[in-house]
Amino acid sequence: MSARRYRSKRQRPCDQCRERKLGCQTEGGIPCLRCRSADLQCTFDNPPPKRIRQVSQANSQSDHTSNITVPAGADASLFSSWDEPLPAASSRAASVTNVVVQPQQSFNVQAPPDGLSPVVSGHPVTVGRSATQFVQSLDQLEGFSAQLFGASAESDPWLLRHCSFDDSGVKCFYKVHFRNAGGVPTAERIPVHFMISADDLATSAKQETKMNGSDASRDELNRLVPHDYGRKLVSLFVKYVFPAWPVISRSQLGLTPSRQIPEPWALDRTPVHLLAAIYASALPFAAHDDYLCVLNTYNAPPVDRLWRMVYELLAEEIHTPHLAVLQAALLYVHKHADERRSSVADSPFVWSFVGTIVGLASSLGLHIECRMWGIPAWEKRLRRRLWWAVYAEDKWRSLLLGRPAYIHREEWDVSELDSADFTCQSRGASSSSSAIHQSNSPEMEVPFRYLVDLSRIAEDIYVSFYTLRASQFLSEKFNASHDTGRPLLEKLNGWYSSLPESFRLPNWSKSVSGLAPYPTSIHFAYLILVIFIYRAMLRPMARSSSPPLIFDLDELPTTSADSALVAEDYSILDFADLPEIESFPAVELSDDHSTGEATLNAAERCASIVISFTRRLTASDFTGFWYSWSRIGFATVSNFTMLLLVQAPNADRAVKGKHLVDSWLRVLRCQSQSFPMMKLGLTRLDAMHWAGLAQTFVLPQHVQHVISGDDSK
Repeated sequence: MSARRYRSKRQRPCDQCRERKLGCQTEGGIPCLRCRSADLQCTFDNPPPKRIRQVSQANSQSDHTSNITVPAGADASLFSSWDEPLPAASSRAASVTNVVVQPQQSFNVQAPPDGLSPVVSGHPVTVGRSATQFVQSLDQLEGFSAQLFGASAESDPWLLRHCSFDDSGVKCFYKVHFRNAGGVPTAERIPVHFMISADDLATSAKQETKMNGSDASRDELNRLVPHDYGRKLVSLFVKYVFPAWPVISRSQLGLTPSRQIPEPWALDRTPVHLLAAIYASALPFAAHDDYLCVLNTYNAPPVDRLWRMVYELLAEEIHTPHLAVLQAALLYVHKHADERRSSVADSPFVWSFVGTIVGLASSLGLHIECRMWGIPAWEKRLRRRLWWAVYAEDKWRSLLLGRPAYIHREEWDVSELDSADFTCQSRGASSSSSAIHQSNSPEMEVPFRYLVDLSRIAEDIYVSFYTLRASQFLSEKFNASHDTGRPLLEKLNGWYSSLPESFRLPNWSKSVSGLAPYPTSIHFAYLILVIFIYRAMLRPMARSSSPPLIFDLDELPTTSADSALVAEDYSILDFADLPEIESFPAVELSDDHSTGEATLNAAERCASIVISFTRRLTASDFTGFWYSWSRIGFATVSNFTMLLLVQAPNADRAVKGKHLVDSWLRVLRCQSQSFPMMKLGLTRLDAMHWAGLAQTFVLPQHVQHVISGDDSK
């Protein structure tokens, strides 16, 4: 039998804590910390029942002089330096089955050497498994971080399900603990466990990736952005960024529909990397605030330094990740490109960084449905929104960059977002109180949910048309490409039909406030997906040129004798064993009602709609939130209009293609002056015209005549 710390009548736990067999912290006075935070009555009316205990005198004296709980028969001197805090998390106690541990509270975990089991000070030693589990955050673990044990991890989840977890779902060891997510396994749901590691275990790893000379700190952030300035920026973020990219928790910032500006304490408790990312993301909208507008007129906003702080801290904090690290990374990947780089394509860093984001999300277990877990409601909502943000980022970048996606369909099971995922709950409020606010405003929840739906269609388009295998199979088969594209177009039509009437074209730019009620970037994303379908359907509609012969100069013969000896060996370079490219027929355009003719008509109409859409964009649309990958979309349109010209099957089609290219070029020249995100698309077209279209492409005669005729004017 283990001895425990002696408790006098003055120090004994209150009735509520003793009933739940939890530690009672009364250092700050009565009521105790748990009762105070849970709004429970803290009483000491019921004394504990008297029990007969057989404790050795040595162990009893040990307990008077130490906070260490000593296993029976062990030498107390062995435990004098093994006092480690067990992480605790924040939420609200609503019932006996929903008691939580507050973030300020900590328990002591002792880990004896030589394989002896650790015990928790303030808790009885767990025997068997607790029948209940209290809600406890996975994210708010001060001094600790959590990462998922996957199905094939070194610690088998099907072994860990047999662990003797306490009523917080924790099995304590020394510096590394196991945490049962709670709520699983159930039917068709696997056991889910996390490794809770002490942050100091990653100290050396953090030093390896810490930026040289980095001094990013809260003090510097507060100097760059004082609280009065920062509170307004957070408010702008919630209004202009959150609807399209809801990667923060309004509840944790103390925000409600009636309180849109956070209190200073909320800024102080937000991690520096996340707060800097929020500030930097909101600065482009500073013109919508009178105070910030004037301030930025006379002082250059510190946006570059803020983003640098984010990156420096991400490189360090990723070793001990919390949700804030992922949140900051998701904001960082959508930072605006400066004027110098607006005409330049993203470097491979961006796609690699997306891979880091996906890897971080899976380490945090965001790809697993969490609604049944024993974590606070705000954390469930945030985890689900973050997963879908990561998913959307992966699918759009994969399609726009032509890269194999990081996320595969068989590796996640998060259900679709609904209105409950956008509930705004005041910090410290119970789930049954009136402090929970259901967001019925489309501006707060609909835009992102519709982007997620588009992202799923984007994945379907990539898998159907643009994977290596799909491209190899369909690039020469027009009928199969057409049959593949039709259901995808129907999905997009269904998506568009699901939009509220006020969000549809041509009503998308009408708003009393002067801003589009729906992020214009999502409409543009919809049009880009239509282009990708027609682009794939156009692939087999023209022949490809024969590939060139391949010669390796380092292996060419140096004498005529050597040439005679190896002449036959070089026959492999003429692709004799491959089918003749010229034998692949182009699609016949026999009449106006043929499938090929209809496809070309639809593709040209699609290009015309995108050009008209872009021409109609106004200043209010440019000042809204745009996803950073949208600029790749403008370059994609440039490529598509050029494809319609270069691949035109006859002179009439070439004239239409030339008209589309010229119209798009004029729109880009005009609109890019107000919206630098279009400059990459403009650069792509300008480069082709600068080199000369006839010199850039191998053109059919009828296309050459159209281009040369236009040049001669």
